Amino acid sequence: MNDKKLKVLTVVLVAIGWFWTAWECETIGIDVFDMLLKRFPGQLWIMAAVLTYLTVIWMPKNLLTRAICGIFMLIPAELFKFTRPILPESGFAAVHLVVGLAYILAIIGMYGMFYPWRIETALSWIRGRFSK
Repeated sequence: MNDKKLKVLTVVLVAIGWFWTAWECETIGIDVFDMLLKRFPGQLWIMAAVLTYLTVIWMPKNLLTRAICGIFMLIPAELFKFTRPILPESGFAAVHLVVGLAYILAIIGMYGMFYPWRIETALSWIRGRFSK
């Protein structure tokens, strides 16, 4: 993938992350969030657009890794809306594996937001280890 396509992919993923975060803040229904983030109609969506732009221009280093990790942190919130109704009343089910994977993705996402260079180093090591 050339640099221009990679840059476009990165910007798209950053935008997905910020607009998804705005959606979560819009629908979560926590009074403190609503008080701060819904002072006027459309505020969250304007903030998502501005934060997308600022993130792209201020944080270009490791941005693709940060964008992916940000999305990893958002996945469980949506996933749990679907898995909650299908959890069995007792015992173990395959849905528990999906929930466990979602938590692992969220943890990787949190770590990757603070230490994206370590995620990139680990992925390079894994790629080098298995490409032989």
